[in-house]
Amino acid sequence: MTIKTLWMLLAIGLVGCKTLPTPTDVDNADYGAYPADYEAIVKSYYRSKLSDPDSARYQLIATPQRYWLGNELDDVYYGYLVCVTLNTKNLFGGYKGYQTDGLLIRNGDVIKHVEEGSWWGKEICTAPAT
Repeated sequence: MTIKTLWMLLAIGLVGCKTLPTPTDVDNADYGAYPADYEAIVKSYYRSKLSDPDSARYQLIATPQRYWLGNELDDVYYGYLVCVTLNTKNLFGGYKGYQTDGLLIRNGDVIKHVEEGSWWGKEICTAPAT
């Protein structure tokens, strides 16, 4: 058996390991407490992740929406999605330009960061109109 065949068998074995939630699962899921202080949670999250957090320029921090994220290869995560449009500095000290990320918040914690708002090719956050 070749290495290529082994990789294909492994990939086939992994597909279908997880199932996506049914509409009933989504309706009955525990999303955690609504993050009333979502702006503070967002800013605290970026403060801990950015190399120069004081330079972050927030254009929009959207109102949280009940949301779930998952795929066939990973677990399913339930929480509140907050789309955040911000501009941050790169390692050279220049601004990179505004980008919109998705943060999934559950019980006051960011449990998933979806960079540039794209989850496995699906746009979950779009940049605000300028």
